[in-house]
Amino acid sequence: MKKQALLISFIFFATFICHGAVIRVPADQPTIQAGIDAAAHGDTVLVASGTYTGPGNRDITFSGKAVRLVSEGGPAATVIDCEHAGRGVRFHSGESRTSVIEGFTITRGSVVNDPDDNEGGCIFCSGSSPAISGCILSSGQA
Repeated sequence: MKKQALLISFIFFATFICHGAVIRVPADQPTIQAGIDAAAHGDTVLVASGTYTGPGNRDITFSGKAVRLVSEGGPAATVIDCEHAGRGVRFHSGESRTSVIEGFTITRGSVVNDPDDNEGGCIFCSGSSPAISGCILSSGQA
């Protein structure tokens, strides 16, 4: 009986550990980029409902990390507004489908001062294949 209880406790603990940490924006980190920068592989960056603008909330890069970027309230409630001052998200460091963005509206993204890459106003992917789920892209310019 003790062995079973020990095994069950180990499985529960191992399952908890494997899911990674949850970093909350803006409660734990002030911007979406700061949340991703603070995250390790396997972590989730959970973004509260609201509209996110300005540096740190546009031109977001995962830097090759296997991180889940998830909105708390879905795309109707969580907006990344790039204000035509940059892209929404850039995947350019070999991210795979373990790099996830889910549940955002990304709007008014645009290519700014990037003569080499004039594509991907809201989301730019080069040499990467992230998982993008439940997102709305609007008013992007490239």
